[in-house]
Amino acid sequence: MRLELPASAERFGANLFYHVQKIYELDGGLHLDDEFSNHFHVIQQIPQEKLHEIEQDMAIIIPVKDERLRVLEGVLSGIPHACLPIVVSNSKSEPVDRFNMERNMVETFCRYAKKKHVIVHQRSLELAQMFQEGGYLHLLDEEGLIRHGKAEGMLAGIVLARLLGKKYIGFIDSDNYFPGSVFEYTRIFAAGFVQSKSLYSMTRIQWHSKPKIVGSEFFFAKWGFGVSPNRR
Repeated sequence: MRLELPASAERFGANLFYHVQKIYELDGGLHLDDEFSNHFHVIQQIPQEKLHEIEQDMAIIIPVKDERLRVLEGVLSGIPHACLPIVVSNSKSEPVDRFNMERNMVETFCRYAKKKHVIVHQRSLELAQMFQEGGYLHLLDEEGLIRHGKAEGMLAGIVLARLLGKKYIGFIDSDNYFPGSVFEYTRIFAAGFVQSKSLYSMTRIQWHSKPKIVGSEFFFAKWGFGVSPNRR
């Protein structure tokens, strides 16, 4: 990958917020060019090996709620093979068991792709027990289950990633209709972590245009921010 060097940052307390870096090439080649060793160069090159090292320690959390199976499958296909997808579903179980359909699809896809994965229902007793034993009682409702909500599902994914020993976390929505953009997001997340000098950092993506489904039509929103991963 070839992108701008982080030129400046704003400090808020102990936190540094770097300005947006422009990406020139998502694939910057296999070998480092000598010209990038010049301290006066404003563009840096991140080799594929460095990105792959990050991706091996990265979990991609996908919150799902009654999404089309083909769309969810497309999201899975866009995640680099080295990353671990963690699907946290809050889909309905009746009158049609959507979660069971999702689980069958994910397991079949990952079996053919020879890819490790995790899929869990947000309201499962086993998941709630993990939070109860860990002391996160404020995330449980009166039934003793994890509350409904996307944020709660994301937190459940973080716990699972931690238990599986992953160092990096990325969040990608399940309603992404473009597998190529999922791949781009993950690679950019990894590039941000390669540059990080702190154990506590976040990568955010500012995109020029991101198509979304509004009703039955595509709406091409101009500018915005993508989902961000955290590093622990």
